[in-house]
Amino acid sequence: MVRGADHISDLPEGVLHHILSLLPAHDAVRTCVLAQSWRHHWRFTPAVRLAGCSGWAGGVYTFGPFVDGLLLARRGGAPLDSCDFDLDLDIDLDLGQYDVPKMERRVNSWIRRALRRQIQELRFEVTTTPRRLPLTLEDRPLASEHLTRLELMGVRGNARVLDFSCCPALVDLKMEECDVASLEMRSPSLKHLRIRYCLFYSNYRTGLSFPSLVSFEFATNIGRVPVLESMPSLETAKVRYDHSYDDRCDNGRLDDCGDASCYGCYYYYGPYDYNCVFLEGLTKATDLKLSAYPDMYVFNRDLEWCSAFSKLKTLVLRRWFVSADLGAVIWFLCHAPLLEKLTLKPSKVSNDLMKMEGSYKPLEQPIAARHLQIVEIKCKDVDEIVLKIVEVLNATGIPQEKIRIQCSGS
Repeated sequence: MVRGADHISDLPEGVLHHILSLLPAHDAVRTCVLAQSWRHHWRFTPAVRLAGCSGWAGGVYTFGPFVDGLLLARRGGAPLDSCDFDLDLDIDLDLGQYDVPKMERRVNSWIRRALRRQIQELRFEVTTTPRRLPLTLEDRPLASEHLTRLELMGVRGNARVLDFSCCPALVDLKMEECDVASLEMRSPSLKHLRIRYCLFYSNYRTGLSFPSLVSFEFATNIGRVPVLESMPSLETAKVRYDHSYDDRCDNGRLDDCGDASCYGCYYYYGPYDYNCVFLEGLTKATDLKLSAYPDMYVFNRDLEWCSAFSKLKTLVLRRWFVSADLGAVIWFLCHAPLLEKLTLKPSKVSNDLMKMEGSYKPLEQPIAARHLQIVEIKCKDVDEIVLKIVEVLNATGIPQEKIRIQCSGS
């Protein structure tokens, strides 16, 4: 090997562009000083990572002109494949009230310019210190004919409808730690949706309209359970609702307590007139996981109006199905005719809750799913809840040899 030889520059341009795309944007630009042949390589990288933008004076305002120039510099060059914004903003709470809107306008302009570069994948993450303060998106829909994947973290909606219809190629959307702040969310093209740790309205139900969805994850969100419209192409769904207090009865009931002072029951429907809130939208799934605290009575009410899960083959129920009569378990056994595998993960509940009557009344002679091959009960130890589950399963026609209990121990 010859000392001082530049073998990296001999690599094909496509390889060099890929290497540069792995660097934060300001590091990629610095490569232009290596040699004359490197002067314009950074302009044609297929991806741009805008990371490390922190602080106010040293962050958005001084870093901003560089980002503006970077996005504009690609005019006439190859389109961007992806763009990654990772903004860590140290917000000085003593600053005037007009600084936040100014920062938000600047950042929203970056998103628009990135989309004009025919970007296919956009990841936008905002972290603020010393306290969480979501960055507000502008009140007009994102528009791109090329965007296929979008990740949003730490942002806040700013429109009645969070509408992705102007992105007809969008198939994958992930939202985490966002304030939805919209009455509707919709996209006719979306196939994969994940919403986690997000905040929804506490006095209204947000309508979710994603008719082409294939996979759906809705986990650990706060606020009213949204109204889920029909998703005929749905295959897999994972729902975990453990931290919302807006759909719980203040008096500990599993149905309407009739108390006008109970926020959870009295404002259950709000200005809308509907029966099934959430579960009806999941009825076409083949693989379903459901988890919520037992007093999330919105699901118990849904069972009264929900149609059959005609394609469901594997089902995992956790926490919320535990009630006095195990009505939810029986309901699925009677309304999921193709069910092959059922997994139950019970948890401890209060004695008062166990003594209550569920809102759903099981059939006098329920018939278990004919295709059911196995029922798994996963628990820490065999207690009275597990014994009751086994008793109910036997009563529905499921023989003991199809029931498997897995104990993890104390």
